[in-house]
Amino acid sequence: MPAVIETQRLVLRPWRVGDLAEAEVLFALASDPQVGPRCGWMPHHTVRDSLETIAHVFTGAGNRAITLRGDDRPIGCVELRPMNDDLVAAVRGAARSGALADDCALDEASLTALTAGAAQELGYWLGRRYWGHGYMTEALRAMLRRAFADLNAPAVWGEHHLSNPASGRVMERCELRPVCVRRGVWYPLTKERHDCLVRMLPAARTDRSGE
Repeated sequence: MPAVIETQRLVLRPWRVGDLAEAEVLFALASDPQVGPRCGWMPHHTVRDSLETIAHVFTGAGNRAITLRGDDRPIGCVELRPMNDDLVAAVRGAARSGALADDCALDEASLTALTAGAAQELGYWLGRRYWGHGYMTEALRAMLRRAFADLNAPAVWGEHHLSNPASGRVMERCELRPVCVRRGVWYPLTKERHDCLVRMLPAARTDRSGE
């Protein structure tokens, strides 16, 4: 996957480890109590929190800072990562037990294949002042193309709290369809449990996921 990914309005680039100015911009976004808890993490309390997050959390191969063209300051974060084992188990368990979303027509064999190999999972958040402009939809579409073209993912998965339907609408616009609900998902950073709607886009539908 390219280090820098450009779209019509955005540049997705690696975070700069040890860069104080970068951490200060992140802190201004991540200290907002309306942002982190929706994604399973606590608001940042100090710039040091933000420095450490960049150094130890945002260093994954598929993690990118979201910036606006012509302005290099981060406005949010988007990530592709290998699908985690708990999510794989939840999807396969729902398929076995028949606990799939009403409009999910996939069978157990299909879902097993779509959670195998290089299957990817999305993570993302955006600073509150940038909500409502379509930036995250644009960033996710770019990452979806990279997942299928560069990582050979059979599918890309994502999930959001049922209490955060706005995140679900972003996924819906990117054609990630409901698969199942995970009940009581534990978030260790916030020490909370949430019911989460699991969504998925298979590689076969990527021809309709462009900008």
